[in-house]
Amino acid sequence: MTEAATVTRIAERFDHRPTDERTRIIEVKPDALHLIATEAEDALVEADAPLYVRSGGGGIVRPVIDEVDAFHSSRTKVARLCSVGADNLTDYLCRVAHWVKYNARQKGLVPTDPPPAVAKMILGREGEWQLRVIAGVITTPTMRQDGSILCEAGYDEATRLLLLDPPTLPPIPDRPTKTQALESLLILDTLLDEFPFADAPSRSVALSMLITPVVRAALKAVPLQATTAPVAGSGKSYIVDISCCIGTGQPAPVIAAAQKDEETEKRLGAALLSGQAIIPIDNVNGQLGGDLLCQMIERPVVSPRILGFSKLVNIENRATVFATGNNIQMVGDMTRRVVLCTLDPGMERPELRKFEAKPVDMVLSDRGKYIAAALTVCRAYAVAGYPDQCRPLASFEDWSRVVRSALVWLGREDPVATMEAARADDPVTSLLRTLFTSWYEATGSNWMSAAELKRTAETTNPHGGYNRPDLNQALRDAAADRGGTIDAGNLGRFLGRHKGRVIQGLKLVNDNDLHAKSKLWRLERLETAA
Repeated sequence: MTEAATVTRIAERFDHRPTDERTRIIEVKPDALHLIATEAEDALVEADAPLYVRSGGGGIVRPVIDEVDAFHSSRTKVARLCSVGADNLTDYLCRVAHWVKYNARQKGLVPTDPPPAVAKMILGREGEWQLRVIAGVITTPTMRQDGSILCEAGYDEATRLLLLDPPTLPPIPDRPTKTQALESLLILDTLLDEFPFADAPSRSVALSMLITPVVRAALKAVPLQATTAPVAGSGKSYIVDISCCIGTGQPAPVIAAAQKDEETEKRLGAALLSGQAIIPIDNVNGQLGGDLLCQMIERPVVSPRILGFSKLVNIENRATVFATGNNIQMVGDMTRRVVLCTLDPGMERPELRKFEAKPVDMVLSDRGKYIAAALTVCRAYAVAGYPDQCRPLASFEDWSRVVRSALVWLGREDPVATMEAARADDPVTSLLRTLFTSWYEATGSNWMSAAELKRTAETTNPHGGYNRPDLNQALRDAAADRGGTIDAGNLGRFLGRHKGRVIQGLKLVNDNDLHAKSKLWRLERLETAA
């Protein structure tokens, strides 16, 4: 009997419909599990099963399209990646092949189910899978690193992205001109007309928020793009909603910043694992920082911890991270990883204002128009040869070249100018500024131990006050014990964390006192402030 006849006979025994397209037969034999697993994976590849290997680790995944609520009772589709377990993999093994085994009573092959051990063996072959590697799943056309446009549905080898159910776009010229780029930028800029931006660079940050998620595949890393205001109801979250509606077709699926960094990191890790394209951190109260957040903003590959396990997973990071809050303070290293859009409504109750144009409705009524506008802006700049680029921004060179420089090329203010506002509001930098200036005024560039610096700050005058009140307060803020007294050990550790820092032309340096077996510190005046 021919193989085709055998397939037909087995399909009939299973009572499959004639449309069953399975052509491969896999025979279950004893002492051949590894061979069966290899044949089964070959069948998955041959049938183009929607299974992929997550880039960087994390196992086998499959894309899922969810239909979710949008605005005004409308529905939209969003994509995510779902981990594949043994049961799910067995389901696909049933779909791609006919499984048979030898039956002694009937003296021939009879239909059977895939042994559970086959799926488990395939899942355990990490590093040996033949399935395609996937970096993410998207529903929005994007730009590749070479400046070309990815708009055809399906898997893209260059980006390792899977584009599903993209919206219809108006025609995008293959080589758009600067004039066409200006027209496209105006389409996006019109969405922002009613927002009370504090300055022109803040508006540029908002334009970047609309463009960056669309061209994210062309960028290895993008800075955190945060929106802040002095009072609630100023429109911070609404800008994020507009961006998300362009980039994903739905309002922002926000996460909340927890009081503890560990809890926030769990939420961020879950969003990364699901392949969430835009991750908005909403209503930040006060300071924003954390190791994982810094990592996922700056690094193209991140290692979140899987919830409930001690295992770390490397994930190729294609997310764009936003943050909103009232008077957000960026802490420490976060200040060089953020561009800050500041809104200032200049009124007590800005939530009572009404948006006449309804920009979210405008986007959802013709989403393709705004996606095409974002792509045209960046494509035109690429076609022009990336002229007059801004000075590269460390860690974010791609974003600086593709998005930031395109905005400046089209006559907009540099969004990176807003980094100084974030740096000025950083409580750590403010503390170091006070400490360095008051310390240098008190001792110049003399070497001293942490204990000697503590004694200098605690000297008093005949009236009982401190001779150096600013220095004393700065050291208390940096290194106080539970009783509020300056602790020399805490101070030494604080200085150690910040050695090498340059603040207002003063550099913190250290040396070892071999005789006293302690560290010595001093402030070195640089000829040119960094």
